[in-house]
Amino acid sequence: MLGRLLSRRSITRPLGIIQAVSRQSSLRARSSYIAHSNSKVKRIKTKEEIAKEKLEEQLKSENRFIRWGAIVRTEKFTKGMTKYLIGAYVFFLIYGLYFMKKMYAKEKELEKLEAKQLEGKANEFETLRIKELRGKLRTRDERKLAQYREMTWDENQDSSQYDHVTLANNNENNTNKKILPARDTTDFYDFKASEYDEGVNFEEKAIFMGRRRKWLMKYCKGDVLEAACGTGRNLKYADLSKINSITFLDASEKMMELTHDKFRKEFPNFKKAAFVVGRAENLVNLAAGGEGQGVNPDTKVKYDTIVEAFGLCSLEDPVKSLQNFERLLKPGGRIVLLEHGRGNYDFINKILDDRAEKRLETWGCRWNLDLGEILDDSGLEVVEENRTHFGTTWCVIAKRKGDLKKNEEVGFVEKYVSSSIKNKIEAYANVEGSSKKLNDAETTSDK
Repeated sequence: MLGRLLSRRSITRPLGIIQAVSRQSSLRARSSYIAHSNSKVKRIKTKEEIAKEKLEEQLKSENRFIRWGAIVRTEKFTKGMTKYLIGAYVFFLIYGLYFMKKMYAKEKELEKLEAKQLEGKANEFETLRIKELRGKLRTRDERKLAQYREMTWDENQDSSQYDHVTLANNNENNTNKKILPARDTTDFYDFKASEYDEGVNFEEKAIFMGRRRKWLMKYCKGDVLEAACGTGRNLKYADLSKINSITFLDASEKMMELTHDKFRKEFPNFKKAAFVVGRAENLVNLAAGGEGQGVNPDTKVKYDTIVEAFGLCSLEDPVKSLQNFERLLKPGGRIVLLEHGRGNYDFINKILDDRAEKRLETWGCRWNLDLGEILDDSGLEVVEENRTHFGTTWCVIAKRKGDLKKNEEVGFVEKYVSSSIKNKIEAYANVEGSSKKLNDAETTSDK
């Protein structure tokens, strides 16, 4: 018992000593953190202050991009930019109003000229002006319009002063000696048929012509005619699920044999397919069961879609061929063309002209024709016209004159912008007219 007490005392005494020592050491530790009168306390910087210091540092950077980026973030630049933006907004607001009025004036002029054209009273200058407002001027039209504007005339008079003036047509296809005369190419393609595909494959792959052929064939639906079908290079892009019947036409018997073999191999179960050897210039006669160059008879054979790829350049009479297409087109039907011809640039056209004779000898086509003139002379109404490869590849959708455009064929500007501008200006004019009448009425009542 005594031993236990002694052991407890011996333990408690050292613990008390340890606690006293720890208290003294903590007091010493606390006393070491007491700030003296001459010491400085470092304050923690805020995020804004750090960002400001970083910006000032970047403004002095040797790297110009870092320096420019810092300048853009400065308050001075931001305030100045706000002023510029407000100024730009005001400028575009004024310009937008001016642009709308200008477009409205063009719309009114176009309405007036087209109404005159429907009455059959429009002169040549007015017809050219209509094409200019529609953005459909051809090369010869531009030349002729420039001639009209060079003539001395009274600016106070309207365009009726040109009623008895008609200028000579400077047709590119007739006046350009580099555009070779048309010829019958039937024998040439009979000879070329067996090697045609192999020879043209590389050229078409180099310019991704497959995409254009695919574009051409996607419009095929209903009863389809493919004129100047050649060796059937468009067959692999045809979707027969949308086609009721399809007729192939080509003047070369050898090429038609290749088209027939390809078609039967690709679509062995499709029955409504016809293969006709004949010229597009005689198409209406062929459709009526006749032959030769006689007067075109009426025919009951009609098509929903007529397509042609690179055929106009090898036809003897491309204008007549297009007119035949129109005669065999059903109401609401479309003629879809993939052709090559003159481009948008003089240096490109010079290359085409210089190599025209060699091209005719190698491939039997006149690749430097002005297709715009041919389309206009045919009387077809162009719905869509897109050009690629510097303007030398023409993608055209045409319809019969008088047929209405389909909803998907009406462009965004024509559908929304032009009509919206017209409605807004007319509404503004009506409000202005109404207020004027009201003011006149109030003035009269005061009197």
